[in-house]
Amino acid sequence: MLPFPRMRLSHLLASLILPAALAGCADQPQQTKFAPLSYDYLGQIHLNVATLDVVDNSVTNPEPGDIGYRSPSPPDHTLRQMAADRLMATGNTAAATTAHFVIDRAFILHQPGGTLDGQMDIHLDILNTEGKRVASASAQATQTLHPDPSQDVESPANLYEITKDMMQTINVEFEYQIRHSLNKWLVDAGGTPMNNAIQTQSLTGAPDAPPVAGTPSETSGLTELQPGITVPSTTPATSAGAAQPPASTDTPSSIPQPAATPAPATAATQESEPNAIFPAGMDDTPAQAKTLSPKAGFLTLPSSTKTH
Repeated sequence: MLPFPRMRLSHLLASLILPAALAGCADQPQQTKFAPLSYDYLGQIHLNVATLDVVDNSVTNPEPGDIGYRSPSPPDHTLRQMAADRLMATGNTAAATTAHFVIDRAFILHQPGGTLDGQMDIHLDILNTEGKRVASASAQATQTLHPDPSQDVESPANLYEITKDMMQTINVEFEYQIRHSLNKWLVDAGGTPMNNAIQTQSLTGAPDAPPVAGTPSETSGLTELQPGITVPSTTPATSAGAAQPPASTDTPSSIPQPAATPAPATAATQESEPNAIFPAGMDDTPAQAKTLSPKAGFLTLPSSTKTH
C-alpha cells in the first residue's frame, strides 16, 4: 500500500511544478529597449567637396514584402545615420563640387520557413560643377537570420539584430571602396589632400641657382686669378695653379741643383683645396735623383804636418 501513495505524491508534484515552469518561460519579458545604432565612434571620412546630399531611392522604389520599417532601427534610417556620422564635406566651397550618397536598396523580407533576409545597396557619387559624375564608389551587404520558429520571427529583437549585422558589414565594405575608388577626393580634417606626394628640396638649392653670397664655390680651386683683381675670401686658400716663389740663390754654385720639372697642366685640377703637407700640390712625375756628394777634388784634406 505504501508505494502507491508515493507515486501519487510524485505525480502531484510534477503536475504542479511543470505548469509553473512553463508559465515562467511564457511570462519572460521580451526585449523592448534597443540602443540607437550610430557610428560617430568610427573614423570620419573627409571628402574634397563643397556639399553632401543624401538620396533615398528605397523610399521611391520600395521592395515588395519589406518589413524593415518595423525594426527599432529601420535599415534606410540607419544608413542615413551612418552617412551623417561618417561622411564630411571638407572641400573648398568655391569649387561647388557635390557628393551624392545614394541608398539604392534597404529592406528585410520574411521568407518561407521562418527565415529573415536583409539587403543594403548604396553608392557615393562625386559630381563636378556641371553636374557630371566624375567618380563613384559602391558597397553592398546581405544577411540571413534563422530565428527560433517557436517565437515571433518578425519580433523587434530579430529585426534589430539583422539590421545591426548588415550595418557592420556595410561600414567596412563602404570605407574600403571609398579609399580605393575615391582616393583623389580624400582630404584631412583641415582640407589638405591626403594623396599628395611629399615634395623634397635639396639643401644646397636648385642646380641652376647661383651660389649663396659668402659661400665658396665648388669650382673656386679651378679658377685662375688674374693680375690686378683681388677676390675676398673668408678662409685663406692657396691656388694650386698659382706661381711658387723662386728657389733661393744662396746655394753654392758648386752643388748641382736638380732641373725644375714643370708640373702637368692637370695638376691644378686634382685638388680644389690646399694640402697642409704639400701646399704646391703633389707631382706624380718621378723626380731625378739628386747628387748629395760634391764633385771629386772639391774638398781638401787637412795637412798631416803638425805645427808646434
